[in-house]
Amino acid sequence: MNSTSNDLLLRAICSGSTAGLTSAMAAAAGASAAGRRPYAALNAVTHCLWPERAPREEDLSAKYTGIGAGIHLGSAIFWGVLFEALCGKRPRAGKIAAAAATTAAVAYVVDYHVVPDRLTPGFEAHLSKQSLALTYLALGAGFAVAALARAQSHRLR
Repeated sequence: MNSTSNDLLLRAICSGSTAGLTSAMAAAAGASAAGRRPYAALNAVTHCLWPERAPREEDLSAKYTGIGAGIHLGSAIFWGVLFEALCGKRPRAGKIAAAAATTAAVAYVVDYHVVPDRLTPGFEAHLSKQSLALTYLALGAGFAVAALARAQSHRLR
């Protein structure tokens, strides 16, 4: 990999991790609002591995919650590559917002209208449509927050 690719990947890890955390928190809040345990949404992500059991798991566990969090984080970093490619190295706030919104929208469309059911995030097992939308909004916000923080740190140097 060249230095440009390495830089893009490092930025994607940072922005994707932030986006993964914010969207996981939104999904947990949505599950709680639906009367479920907050871990239920991340547990459901593992339905790609355990299709019968994972959507019913609500307790905190290494098997479901830990693996679900890992899958979710990996997915957010994957989408972070798109976000960072759209942003470029030193974007302004408007470009960051547009890239974040575009990335979140593309992620939703791919996650729920392109990939087979077994590869969807599985959040729909525990979230209302409104909470699912807020989860993707949080994904986009996480991307934007990471890029804005990075841009601010560059200005302060």
